[in-house]
Parts: sequence; structure tokens; C-alpha cells
Amino acid sequence: MIGLYILCLILMCFMVEFMFIRMHFKKAGYNHGLKRDVMIVLGYPAKKDGSMSPILRERVNKAAVLYHAGIAEVVICSGASVTNNHVEADVMARALVELGVDGSQIIRETKARGTYENLVKSREIMHERGLKKAVIVTSPWHLRKASSYAFRLGIEHTLENSKVPKEFIIGVGIIYVYVYIQMFIIYLRFHKVRQ
Repeated sequence: MIGLYILCLILMCFMVEFMFIRMHFKKAGYNHGLKRDVMIVLGYPAKKDGSMSPILRERVNKAAVLYHAGIAEVVICSGASVTNNHVEADVMARALVELGVDGSQIIRETKARGTYENLVKSREIMHERGLKKAVIVTSPWHLRKASSYAFRLGIEHTLENSKVPKEFIIGVGIIYVYVYIQMFIIYLRFHKVRQ
């Protein structure tokens, strides 16, 4: 019986956190086939051998589908080498070329080490090239975080989510909990800095 109470308490805490995140982290709508000036594909660490991790693979696959559908001709692959020696942007760009994306239309942003930096650096590239409207491609659980940063940075954007990798189907709920806790901590830090 005590276990049931603890489970209910955990679920209530998560629901409160979920509502809090939805109120404080704004999220754009989905793209729904609209043409955009640029596609921003957010990085994720590659495997130690330099091959794509399942999460990165799904983001790249979605970007290739959107590119071939004519959603955006220019693709920014954003991500440095964060957890190993393999630069995320380079891994993504190579995979996109293998999937038929024109390599001359791929911009490799290789300095960003996190979601906020991905979008700061991508915004700089957009300004340099006169690109106004973006579609951001990332994992489903990452959309709200990425979109809230894009709003904060003044990037006009819509969203496209990649598939959940089959390797993560069972643990996807845990991923959402982890990301939402991370966002809650980010909010607390940001709020503390503003005071």
C-alpha cells in the first residue's frame, strides 16, 4: 500500500512539473509541409567508432526526407565533438550526402556543444546568409526545449520531429522525464540569474 502512495506521489510531481514546463517553455507548431529557407538539424553524439547513434540516425533520416520533399534547400548540421572525437555536424553531413542531399547545400556548424549553442550558432549563419525562416529537426522529447530557445533568440521557426529510435521505444518515458527535469533546472537557474 505504501508503494502505491509513493507511485501516486511521483506521478503527481511529474504532472505538476509537466504543466509547469508547458507554461514556461513555449513551443512552435509543426511545419506541415511549408517551404522554409533553412533546415536546422540539431546534433547528438555519434558512437565511439564515429557511426551514427540511433537518435542521430533518426534526426538525419527525417532531415533527408524533408530535403527531398523540397521543404528547405539549405541544411545546417549543428554540433561539435561533445562526448568523443567525432564532430556531430560532420557525421550528420556525411550521412545526409549518402542519403542524396547535395553536399554544397549543407552547412556544417562545428562549435556548438549544446542545444542553446546549436541555435545561437545557427542564427549567426542564418543572418550571414540572409535566411529568415527555419524548420528545426530534432527528437520528439527535445522539441519544446529547442523551440523555447529559438523563440528566445528570435528565430522564426517551425518544428519537425524525428522518429523515436526502435532501440529506445521502451525507455522513451524515462527520456521525457529526464529532459523535463533538465528544463526545470534550466528555468530555476535562469530565474535565479534574473533576480
